[in-house]
Amino acid sequence: MRSSQKGQGAGARDEGAIEMSLTPCPAVRSCAVCGSTHKLRVFRQSFGAISSGCLLTGYDVVACADCGFCFADGIPEQAVFDEYYAEMSKYEHQESGGHESTYDLARFRQMTAFIEPLLPGPEARILEIGCATGRLLALLKDRGFTRVTGVDPSPSCAATAERLYGIQVTTAKISAIPFAAGTVDFIVLAGVLEHIRDLATALDELVRLLSPAGRIYVCVPDASRFAQGEDAPFQEFSVEHINFFGPVSMKNLMRSRGLSELACRQEMMQVSFRTTTPVIHAAFQASAAGAPLVADGETASGLHAYVAQSGKADDRIQQTVSAIAAGGEPILVWGAGMHTLRLMQTSRLKDAKIVAFIDSNPHYQGKAIDRIPIIAPGRVRDHAEPIMISSRVYQEEIARAAREDLKLPNRLIRLYDMG
Repeated sequence: MRSSQKGQGAGARDEGAIEMSLTPCPAVRSCAVCGSTHKLRVFRQSFGAISSGCLLTGYDVVACADCGFCFADGIPEQAVFDEYYAEMSKYEHQESGGHESTYDLARFRQMTAFIEPLLPGPEARILEIGCATGRLLALLKDRGFTRVTGVDPSPSCAATAERLYGIQVTTAKISAIPFAAGTVDFIVLAGVLEHIRDLATALDELVRLLSPAGRIYVCVPDASRFAQGEDAPFQEFSVEHINFFGPVSMKNLMRSRGLSELACRQEMMQVSFRTTTPVIHAAFQASAAGAPLVADGETASGLHAYVAQSGKADDRIQQTVSAIAAGGEPILVWGAGMHTLRLMQTSRLKDAKIVAFIDSNPHYQGKAIDRIPIIAPGRVRDHAEPIMISSRVYQEEIARAAREDLKLPNRLIRLYDMG
């Protein structure tokens, strides 16, 4: 399952970043469910930019005025996202040799428990889209389902899945999977649909792959209940998450592609220390009978509640950052991901005397934010400045890495009270 907050943890290699020539051109989106272009704005999200390989610098969170589906508007075309995920993948866990965290493993086991009763038998042909390192497929393989394969846009992820679990992964984008029609019995979409701009095109391709009795499993963040999660303010409106599903809009989307509901469950997932996200588990299969769409009022209402809650939490963060900027002391900022990019655009962090950003993601290292370099954790030994940890989900992991792994004496500035 993809996560919007990777790339801020500790312990990666110090190597140059891949240079990209993404040229995001914001484009108007119509509703992927009903095709309407009538929208109501819920929130405006803004980000700073990394010097190269920047996907986007902001978007409007909108709700379809006709069916209620919520999504990011004013974002690049799908081709830009395809290039980004091929070249800037954060899901191969390079800092840990490809191995996921204990929290990731627990999430995959949670998904496996939902999926297993829906599989027709041990001979089922299972395909996971956006499989990253292949760990979820490996769990299914361990349960006796041996005909598993994956598709991922990142060549690095494909190589990692083969190396760690012996799982064959095809490098391809979701709109052009090189498999014959009707050759898949079960498709897994774990943390994928929230990342895809052209949902209708992608789902039509997946339906093409399904055998006559084939099924699709989906796990996505539950936008109707974001306010019940525990995370940094506005973190659910990330650089990569551009679709915001509630149960009703998820079912509507699948109905629009000729798929009917088999099962649906809302749960909480713990994604890291004291960090939880509400999710939807759902399964669908092809249906000859059409079904009318149902208006989704829950998701927009839930997003408005989330925006109000995040605004209150953000006020305290803004005060802390303003005090740092006003103090004028040179600092290091550990974290170059979404959390930092949002603060660079929406707070006084851009006025602080930042000497360097620190990040474990090798794709970020060697780049810059506002012409300030992004360095690897190992290079912090050359600096004595205080370190502001710009992450909630990885705050304590970063603090441990600084003190225990790197033995750094630098003063640490935490933005969150994690208890």
